[in-house]
Amino acid sequence: MPLRDKVIPVIIAVCGSAWLVHSQMNQAQTDRAREARLWEHRNLAKALYENPTTQVQAVGEFHAALEMAPGSVRERLNYGLALLRTGELAAGIAELEKVQKQDPKLPHTWFNLGVAYKKQDKFDKALVEFEGMARLVPTEPVTHYQIGTLHKIRAEAEAAAKEAEIAAAIKEFEIARDLDPLLAAPHFQLYGLYRQSNRPADAATELRVFQEAKKRQDGAAIPEDMDWCMYAEIYDPIDARPPAPLATPVYRDETIATGFTGDEAGLAVLDLDGGSRPSLIAWGGGRAQLFRNGKTPVPDSGLEALRDVVSIVPGDFDNDGLPDLCVITHAGAALYRMSTAISKRRPTSPAAFSTPRSGSITITITTKTCSSSVRNRSYSAITARPASAMKPRASRL
Repeated sequence: MPLRDKVIPVIIAVCGSAWLVHSQMNQAQTDRAREARLWEHRNLAKALYENPTTQVQAVGEFHAALEMAPGSVRERLNYGLALLRTGELAAGIAELEKVQKQDPKLPHTWFNLGVAYKKQDKFDKALVEFEGMARLVPTEPVTHYQIGTLHKIRAEAEAAAKEAEIAAAIKEFEIARDLDPLLAAPHFQLYGLYRQSNRPADAATELRVFQEAKKRQDGAAIPEDMDWCMYAEIYDPIDARPPAPLATPVYRDETIATGFTGDEAGLAVLDLDGGSRPSLIAWGGGRAQLFRNGKTPVPDSGLEALRDVVSIVPGDFDNDGLPDLCVITHAGAALYRMSTAISKRRPTSPAAFSTPRSGSITITITTKTCSSSVRNRSYSAITARPASAMKPRASRL
């Protein structure tokens, strides 16, 4: 085969690969630019939406975002809310109905459709929406208040079902009141319905609470609005990319020391120097050893002279953020205090424990005074002068 016939396919393959890489890079740049433009429309629309004088312009920006992402629940919902805010009820309702079909579990559509239908005097449809909202978010007091008002309207319109509708209205107003006792409107509604139901004492209570609530609200910058809750606001979820899956952990065994034997041998983990790996203290076989970062023996830790260790428990007895040690041996107990030189982590003097014959334990601490009772043993603390090394110092009895 001529050399030319061999080279041409290679050149074609290289060129094809280069074109593919170039196309992918261009597509990535295009996607980033498109995302930036989408966020420009979103942010500008939100700013315009919050200002009553510019809400009409907000409708245009939300619509521009929807055109860029026609399948987005977020964009269509916000466009519909903006339409409702500017009084375009029919167009806003149409958009929210589309969103509800696309995502029935989104509370915003149920609440805002309920408010919109109620404004159109479509009370049966409004009740369906608010009841759907209550199923999704049963703890929203405004929803229950709205359901109560709709039952009250039914009671006034349907004489045959008046008693049942009033009972249903009272139940919903009571739920709203209990969910947020600071709201004035549920108390006022209950005052009127309790009077109709011949409950004068309950009516008097609700009237008093209502009047107190109105006094609290006098002069408030934002008056109480029972057509509003957090689900009436723009839908602005956090767009967080799903985290990358964690790598499968790999474990391995490594022997760092031997000879820690016996029934009382043990191991304690502590944060010695704020590193990324924990440090260890091992004891057994008549000795104790500190391992920095769980691996490197510390030759001058101050624990070398320990014998017959039963247990070592790290803790921070003086609240300085550094781990101290409570060391239990067959001879007694000792509190080892760490120095503030966290990088070296060279210990300073501990407080010492001793066990008098009376069964009480006297603790000598260098920093503070405290007392407590543990298992019927009395612990008392006295001030002592500091020592120069992390070694137990006998207390005075």
